[in-house]
Order: sequence, then C-alpha cells, then structure tokens
Amino acid sequence: MNIEFYLVDSFTGAAAKGNPAGVVITPEELDPALMQKIATSLCLSETAFVIPLSDLKGEYRLRWFTTVLEVPLCGHATLAAAAVLFQERMINKKVTFHTLSGALRVFREGHLFTLDFPSDDLVEYTPPENLVMAMGIERYLSAVFGMKTEYLLIHLQSEQKVFEISPNYPLLKAINPTKVKGITVTATADDPMYDFVSRFFDPWAGIMEDPVTGSAHTLLGPYWSSILKKKKMEARQISPRGGILHLQIKEQQRIFIGGNAWIIGKKQLSIV
Repeated sequence: MNIEFYLVDSFTGAAAKGNPAGVVITPEELDPALMQKIATSLCLSETAFVIPLSDLKGEYRLRWFTTVLEVPLCGHATLAAAAVLFQERMINKKVTFHTLSGALRVFREGHLFTLDFPSDDLVEYTPPENLVMAMGIERYLSAVFGMKTEYLLIHLQSEQKVFEISPNYPLLKAINPTKVKGITVTATADDPMYDFVSRFFDPWAGIMEDPVTGSAHTLLGPYWSSILKKKKMEARQISPRGGILHLQIKEQQRIFIGGNAWIIGKKQLSIV
C-alpha cells in the first residue's frame, strides 16, 4: 500500500526553523499499531495521520503519534496537516479535524493558519521538589497545572533563566510523575515585540525538548492573559529552532493559535 507523506516545518515561515512534523494521508484509517510503527520509523516528535471524511466539506479525522505513543492533542502537527490540505489539496479557507480532543477547526488567511483550540483550565500547583530539581530550576515565581493537557507550567524570573534551563532527562524519566504529561517553562519576553517566551519538555512521550508546542499555548495563553490583561498576545518559543505564535483568547474557553508553515518535502511511502 502506498500512502502520501509530507514533512512540514510549523510555526515558521522558513525551512529548518519551527517544529518539524510528519503528515500521512490515507484513504481509510490504519490500524493504530501500524500508525505507531510508521511514526516510530519516521522519528519525528509528532506524526499526524489524516483520513478524509468529506473533502467537499473539508472534514477529516486526525490522530497524532509521537515515536512512542498516541497523544490527545498536538498543535504543530495539526498546523502541518492543515497546511498540506490547504496547499496541496486546494482546500479553500477552513478545515475541520475530528480528534480525541473534539472538533478542531483551522482557518487560512493568506500565509497565516489559525488553530481554533480549547483553552486549558488552570489550577495552582506545587510541583514535587525532585521534579523541579531534575528540571535544573533553583527558584521560580509560580506554577500552575493544566487540567485538560496535564501540563505543568513553571514561571521563571526572566527570559535568561528560561534560556539557561538544562534538564536532567534520565532523572526526569525516572521520576515519571503520574499527573504531569509535559512541562513548559516561561517568562516575560525581553524583546518588546513579544509578550512572553517559553520552552517545553516531555521526555515521557519521547520528546526531550519540543521545538515549538502549540498545545502548551492552550495553557500559556490563558495564564499570561490573566497576568497581562490582554486578549491578543505574541509568543516566542526559544528552543534552538525557535518559533512564533500569535494568540487570541476567545469566548467559550477557546483560544486561537496562529502561525505559518513551510512544506519542505513530500513522497510516497510504501507500506508492506
């Protein structure tokens, strides 16, 4: 069986920046074990599997796999999948993905793609001391937990502190907290063009540091909106590859996450 495969850099307007994702389009849904095998072989942080439900209506089923497991929500791979449909399948201005996190819509306006995602529910949280130490953090300003994503957000004193973070990954994986599915560290941005910066880590899903993490901004967006008293924000993820996200807090617990995407390759994969 031959399937379409695309490699896309998300949340960037240039190749070799942003977060690379694989996009696999199949006429019907594959067995989950096969999807996991393909994602593991591709060795990308996330691979999106797209199954057309109605091309005419722009509706698709979407599933996301890391190299080790299926995840319930992924921003950059959703953006990548939408970019492929808009640019390669000539879908006009909107696609709807049916996912484990419900119906997710993506809108196109020129070169900008906007994800309509559920915003996270935040609760105050005191992270375990051994987890903070494994992250290489000595002090922090505050911490919250996302009830939907199960991500931990740790607010540091400065952008420089975020940049300097150097987690002990073997120690983090050994801790394996039951609640925490990923950790984002954040601080106010030094550059006035941006409101805040962040980095994201999830060694438990096989992702040491994620280059740009759309799903983490469903937590970061409402957190910083409450601090800055702003509905529209510009965010920068300061991983080595880096990426830019345009955020807008909407009603009914939704958040718009905008970004660019760059298709850098496509081929036919032969599945035997």
